[in-house]
Amino acid sequence: MTLPQAKAQDKKNILVIDDSKLNRAIVRKTLGNHGMDVAEAADGLEGLEILEKKRFDLILVDIIMPNLDGFGFIERFKKKGLNDFIPVILMTGSEDLNAKIKGLTIGADDYLLKPLNEKELLARVHSLIRLKKTHDELFQKNLIIKKELEIAKRVQEFIIPRDFNHVSYPSINGRYLPIEDIGGDFFDCYRLGDDTGILIADVTGHGIPAAMVMTMAKMMFGLYAAQIDSPSVLLSRVNNELRNLILDNQYITVFYLIYDAENRQIRFTNAGHARPLYFRRSSGKILALDTDGLFVGIKDDTEYEEKTLSVQEGDRLFLYTDGITELKNPKREEFGEKRLARYIMENADITGAAFCDGLLSEVRFFSGGGPPNDDIAFLDVEF
Repeated sequence: MTLPQAKAQDKKNILVIDDSKLNRAIVRKTLGNHGMDVAEAADGLEGLEILEKKRFDLILVDIIMPNLDGFGFIERFKKKGLNDFIPVILMTGSEDLNAKIKGLTIGADDYLLKPLNEKELLARVHSLIRLKKTHDELFQKNLIIKKELEIAKRVQEFIIPRDFNHVSYPSINGRYLPIEDIGGDFFDCYRLGDDTGILIADVTGHGIPAAMVMTMAKMMFGLYAAQIDSPSVLLSRVNNELRNLILDNQYITVFYLIYDAENRQIRFTNAGHARPLYFRRSSGKILALDTDGLFVGIKDDTEYEEKTLSVQEGDRLFLYTDGITELKNPKREEFGEKRLARYIMENADITGAAFCDGLLSEVRFFSGGGPPNDDIAFLDVEF
């Protein structure tokens, strides 16, 4: 009993490639009776020519054929790198396991034994057609997600500053390199009258969840930085605000400082963040800046320690996320805080963008050109 003909837009196009007219006839009759349009080719070369002219939903191909056999057809077909997923069923009259394994290895999605059984033929074709439908739906959804991520990336690029010309002193340069389209690291600077607020932070995780928390946190820091002149009090306030907005397994490491222009000092608080490195030019030594304090978002009513440090002309402060220090080379060694400190000391006379770009080159060389496993963000602050 044949089924009602499918609507034109729903009709599936099948290509059968086989040098046997009988096998092609069986496939054409069996699938045609179930609303499918079947095109035929006598060998792999003819099949490739037909594929240049028409789009198909599934291909059945015999292994042994003249001119170009089934294995050769699959290899050449897969090399075309089509965006469409077109399932391929390999037809074979042999029980040879090695032949089946080879076919599946080079790109076939299923196989059928000859002589063909009509019920099995229908079952396998319908199964792969369903798989293709699911694949195509996911592909379209993925395209939508990619477009949305591109929009999110543009928004994130807009809210994370690229230059700091609005701050006259100290001189600030930074770099931000997310490993995905969007990330959870962020930094910012605030003009606080004659003073300057400088922030760097890292949201746990990657991708969309981290980016959403990053956006909320950055807005809160920007809002309260203008109202609160104490780094420790600011972190406590933002911590309480974020506690009810982020997931239980999310938190933020933060380092925030205020440069006090009148007293020539910085007041700073560290909430579990990678220790910024302060280069004192007069002594040629590096200080690691740290204070007591939990990550932001872990516990209600958290209090943070605050410290001060005098600033001298020619000093440099380097703030960063752990994407730099935890970067590994092919030997699985981490770049580490010591290498970073050595770079700072050895390049004390290099300033601005040249210093930042030089560090990125140093990091890439260390990693052997491999991709980073975490977002990278840093600020170079020169007094």
